[in-house]
Amino acid sequence: MKKVTTLTILLTALTAVAFGQITTTKVAPKTDLIDNTPYDSIQNFLGNDVYKYKGQELYLKGKAESLRKYGYDNFVIDYTKDKLTNKSNVYKCCDSYNSKYDELAGKYFKVLDIIKHPKSEQSEYLYGKKFYFKLQEKESNDIVYYEYDSQFEHSFPFIVVGFFEKQKNLVVGKEFVFADKVLESSADIQTGKTVTTKTGQKWKCTDLTIEEKYFTLSLVIENSLGETTTISHESVFGKWSYGRAYTATEAENYRKKFGQENFDRILQGKVKIGMTKEMCKLSWGEPKSINETITSGKKSEQWVYSDNYLYFDNGILTAIQ
Repeated sequence: MKKVTTLTILLTALTAVAFGQITTTKVAPKTDLIDNTPYDSIQNFLGNDVYKYKGQELYLKGKAESLRKYGYDNFVIDYTKDKLTNKSNVYKCCDSYNSKYDELAGKYFKVLDIIKHPKSEQSEYLYGKKFYFKLQEKESNDIVYYEYDSQFEHSFPFIVVGFFEKQKNLVVGKEFVFADKVLESSADIQTGKTVTTKTGQKWKCTDLTIEEKYFTLSLVIENSLGETTTISHESVFGKWSYGRAYTATEAENYRKKFGQENFDRILQGKVKIGMTKEMCKLSWGEPKSINETITSGKKSEQWVYSDNYLYFDNGILTAIQ
């Protein structure tokens, strides 16, 4: 009996040792899944698809006059050195500690390589979405690095030449119809006078350009009176363009579908009782939120906008608040 008890104690002790030890497991570093499909020139800002920029030619846009004194941020000579503490590392230094505006505006760069931010392994949260473009400035052949943040489109200062060329082929010679608010107070680029606008009128695109006030990519458009103005490319094709711009073919299809009166209201940014959800969305855009109520035989929705509410029963507008 004593031997059995001793053996039991020994086995218990061995089990405790076996399960009480802490082990470590080596985990391989995270590897990027690189999309190797060719750049299709459909988008200018690619977000996380950053590796598709390799081999592309970039044009550095100008800035509004009030912003030129700040120069260009994120251009460095050596991407392994901290750009904030080493002023001599700033390429074409310096306008307000950034690259000189006059020495970079309007330059073309070839993307030679895409490099993960050297601090990404130290802090995935702060640097995991950042990369460096290895660039060659085409006029001087200088090699320079640009810090790219895949999260912020508004900070991307380039236009991809391939994107520009493709968009120009798509829009020049085409006719468009715009919501009234898009062309509100637009001025003729030759005379400076306010252009004549009428709900549903057609405008022909004669060029794609970068206008020299805010340096945005813009369509040059002309009406039947020969008046010419510009409208930003983002207004026509951007993520918030829904209900703001239509090709002439799209506009004609909507007129047939909704009727002339309803489509004119949409272009004027108005809604009325009896409109469908599609009509209201084209007129007012996407609501901030939608609250649904389902009862026997009826589905009701409340669409919440900044200052107004729309109420629908079975997809038809029944009240406006």
